[in-house]
Amino acid sequence: MNIEEIARITGGTLADANGQETNTIDDFETMYSFVKSKSTAYFSPNKHTWWKELGRSKNAPDGNDLIDKENEYVGLIITENYVENLKHKTPQLIVEDSVAAFKTLAIHIRNQYHNPVIAVTGSMGKSSTRMLISSLLQDYNVLENRGNNNIRAAIYANMLKLIKNPDFAVIETSLNAINHRENTALYLKPDIAIVTGIGAAHFSTFNSISEIAQLKARLFAGLSHDGVAIINGETMFADYLQDEASQYTKNVLTYSKYKDENVDFYCDHIDYHKGAVVFSIEHPHGLEEYKINTFSEGMVSNTLAALLTLKTLQIPVNPDYLESFKPFSKILAMKEIQTPTHTATIIDDTHNASLPAMINAIQAFNSQTKFFSGNKVIALGKINDLGHKSREVHSELIEVLNDSNADHILCLDADLRPVVGQVKNKHITWYPNKALLMHDLKYLCNNDSITLLKSSSGGTDFPEVAKALPNVLKQLSLNEDFGDLFEEVSKIGRSYLIVDNHTGEIIERYNDDQSMTIEGMGPFIYYLKAMADKLDDEQIIMNKWVTNNETYYKGKPTTLFELLESMTNQPHPSQTYELVDYVFKNFANRKKFTDTLITQHELSNSISTNLTGRFRIKERQSFTVHDLLKLFNAYKYDIFRFSNAFIIGLKYKSGLIRGSKQTIIFTSYNNIEDLKSKITF
Repeated sequence: MNIEEIARITGGTLADANGQETNTIDDFETMYSFVKSKSTAYFSPNKHTWWKELGRSKNAPDGNDLIDKENEYVGLIITENYVENLKHKTPQLIVEDSVAAFKTLAIHIRNQYHNPVIAVTGSMGKSSTRMLISSLLQDYNVLENRGNNNIRAAIYANMLKLIKNPDFAVIETSLNAINHRENTALYLKPDIAIVTGIGAAHFSTFNSISEIAQLKARLFAGLSHDGVAIINGETMFADYLQDEASQYTKNVLTYSKYKDENVDFYCDHIDYHKGAVVFSIEHPHGLEEYKINTFSEGMVSNTLAALLTLKTLQIPVNPDYLESFKPFSKILAMKEIQTPTHTATIIDDTHNASLPAMINAIQAFNSQTKFFSGNKVIALGKINDLGHKSREVHSELIEVLNDSNADHILCLDADLRPVVGQVKNKHITWYPNKALLMHDLKYLCNNDSITLLKSSSGGTDFPEVAKALPNVLKQLSLNEDFGDLFEEVSKIGRSYLIVDNHTGEIIERYNDDQSMTIEGMGPFIYYLKAMADKLDDEQIIMNKWVTNNETYYKGKPTTLFELLESMTNQPHPSQTYELVDYVFKNFANRKKFTDTLITQHELSNSISTNLTGRFRIKERQSFTVHDLLKLFNAYKYDIFRFSNAFIIGLKYKSGLIRGSKQTIIFTSYNNIEDLKSKITF
């Protein structure tokens, strides 16, 4: 197209275009950094118009502000506001509404394009399916999404790029592009529309999976009667999708990983190998075998969608293109890590997550565990964007994790804490922060281990764990006889500080940079609350607690000061429950005090995961000598009101012991008599 024709279609006014009206434009960009040629037009996003009409971030800069005014390699600037002081007289097309012009031109160009357009949507697998189709069509000129940009603006931007007249266009489409605000499928007009699956996602915006299915089905509205709908026959609402597609086209095809007389395209058999899957499909001339270098059932399903697409296009499949295909770097990417002492394998699948994608990742992990002799580990972060349905959706993982081949399961994020509590017969632990999870995870990645890392890409810190873990492992030396995780981290976390009582200076330290516990400091926190409230002693009749026994029972008389003294020396859980009941009105009151204490003294949020502070496999907690030191400096007179020692923990003891001249602060010791010998009494 030439500049004058673009002006006519959009209804804009040309400026600085004298003598350049017939200049050719063969590409369009809405991102200025990609404008590299005088044959490229830059559609400058107006900050306010594009936010209002296309949902562009309010904080995104105005398109005009991104223009390099000395750049001569721009063919045309399409903008609502004339750009002043350009060094070179670049033609400008001034339009009243840049979004309206953007859409009008995109629709015009799409209507002039006559090669096949393939549109892909789904709650999971749409990016991989789009990339697979493009890979299988690599002998042709293929237009596809940049990265996985699949919102409304990206659909129109790709329609503009059809001006290049590619052999095929393979366009991934999100819910954003086909929701009730605007269905871009009506303008994209795909010749083939693919729905890879329906699953739990986007519940911060939508109320139910059925609503998501209804929206995904809107992709079919762009089909002509001769178009083709391709649908995952195994997905939820598959029948509904077929019925919806049939309203627009006579050609509705389905696929499945398993033989099913009700689907049109399926695998004859599937074999899982280490890091790969081999499967066969029956063709008129016999079985055709394919290999993909991944081990995900979901990727097999996506491959079937891609193969059925090529079959529909009547283009032969080159199996080598399939075998050499590589998805996004974080889609079930298997990576072998060589440490100083051993070899560990990581599967990083933190690209994104819906419930089906997370289940698929766990099942893929299960298919690989037989090839590894070391620990089998699953580490999870939450599925993002579930809104009010988060607990309900995450609960679907309980049975999947129960049935998994994992020896250890580590979970981050509050959304997964209820899941951990309900998984049975598994070594499963919830972590309050990424640092603590990383600390334990690295020790589980022993020789010939396999570890799955799975989470959403946003809304969680978990991807940072996945990013850092390979480098952490490359520096880790691990003894072959490394035993039970919590026994070992307690030994590693053994440390102490000796502090001068008069000056407060640290006069001796041991291993304080590795300091760690497997207990929390709950009793210490509640003791400090009672001290802060300056409570008077009084008699207390103990209540019924789940931990009551012959010594601590309902109706047992005690006093507040007896309870406080008990906190200083490994209290029984019932004593801790009783003190909490006395000093706090409710859970919210206790949480507020604990959170305030953590913030005020810059303590780790792992110091109090459960109420009693007791070690529990399912609730990881920990504190350090430096946490204790901060509290010692702030409350040294209150701490030793009842005793010259404050001991936390049962098997592994942590705390403070005061002598006449020094105080020793320590973590994770079996026997504290040796510690006492280090200070003067």
